[in-house]
Amino acid sequence: MRRFYWFAAAIFLAMGVHAAFVLSMPAFVLQRSIARISGETGTNAFFILPVEEQHRLFPAYPPLSAIGACAFDVSKGPVDLSADMPAGFWTLTIYSSSGDVIYALNDTQAGTGRFTVNLKKAPSLLDMLSQTSLDDPGTMSGWNVSTAEPTGLAVLWQPVAEAALRPSIVRNLGKTICKAVG
Repeated sequence: MRRFYWFAAAIFLAMGVHAAFVLSMPAFVLQRSIARISGETGTNAFFILPVEEQHRLFPAYPPLSAIGACAFDVSKGPVDLSADMPAGFWTLTIYSSSGDVIYALNDTQAGTGRFTVNLKKAPSLLDMLSQTSLDDPGTMSGWNVSTAEPTGLAVLWQPVAEAALRPSIVRNLGKTICKAVG
């Protein structure tokens, strides 16, 4: 009976270690990938992903796609992502540092190609209870996105129909601005 107890304990320990590894590894790998691709530009700066990085991070996207990203950090204050996208299909997806999609938008939902998304840290419960007024809707210039995690990745994707069009789409996508506010 004593041997069975230790055998069962070892099995449960192995299952617990395996579950912890499986649950934590994707977030760890994503955080390393974000740090690697944004290493040259740093946080709160927009950059175009090189084609080889596009295939590594987003293997399901078509190879001719144009993908730009901003590794944001809202720990010191809000960050604005401003874009002027051309007519046609595009998507904006904002990921937390653990890989969760916290916001998604496409050209049809936006209704416009010119927009600003304000990223900010989600208020704590204490902040929400002590808040006396709501944001003034008259000062809103785009969408507000609150994130529980201070870091993440905002990704703009636009498919490219023909290879000859890719350079102009990349140039236009490169005009996107990601910067800390105030």
